[in-house]
Amino acid sequence: MLLHSDIVAAICFVVLLFRRFGFRYNGDMRFALIILLGFLIAVPLSSVTAQEDNPFLVTEPTRPSAEGEVTSQPYCFNLINQASYSVSGNIATNYFTRPDGIRARHRSNFRLEAKGRKEFCTSGPFYDGYKVELTLRTLVPIFSCKTAVTGDVWIYGRQEADGSYKTTASCL
Repeated sequence: MLLHSDIVAAICFVVLLFRRFGFRYNGDMRFALIILLGFLIAVPLSSVTAQEDNPFLVTEPTRPSAEGEVTSQPYCFNLINQASYSVSGNIATNYFTRPDGIRARHRSNFRLEAKGRKEFCTSGPFYDGYKVELTLRTLVPIFSCKTAVTGDVWIYGRQEADGSYKTTASCL
C-alpha cells in the first residue's frame, strides 16, 4: 500500500536531485514530477487488479494438510535413558503444510539425566506405522531412527575400548 508519506518522500527526492545537478524549478522539473506522480499512483492500482486475477492468492483460510496420519486422541510413550550419562535430542513428527504454504513439523527437544525418563504425547502427523523421528545428539546428531509411539523407547549408552561413547535407542 502506497502511503501519503511515500509520495511526499519521492517528490522531495526528485526536487533534491534537480537542485543537486543545478536545475531550477521550471518546465523540466514540473514534467518530471508529473511523471513520478503518475507512476506512483499507477503502480499500486495495477498490483490491486493483478491480485484479483492471481489464482495462487489464498483469500480464505485453509486447514493444514498433513503428509502422515493424524489421530483425534494423542498417543503417549516414555523415553527412558539407561545410559550412565545425560542424553539430549529431539522427537519430530512427519511434515505438514501450513495454511500459508510452508512445510513444517512439530519438534520437541529433550535432555534426560542418567537413568531419567520423560513422557511424550503426540497426535501426529505420523510416519508410516504411527512412527516419529528420534534424534540423539551432542553438538551434532549421533543417532537417528523412526520409532513407533506404541511403547516405551529405551536409550542405551556404553563406553567403547577407545574411550568414546556409543549411544543408541531401541527403535520399535
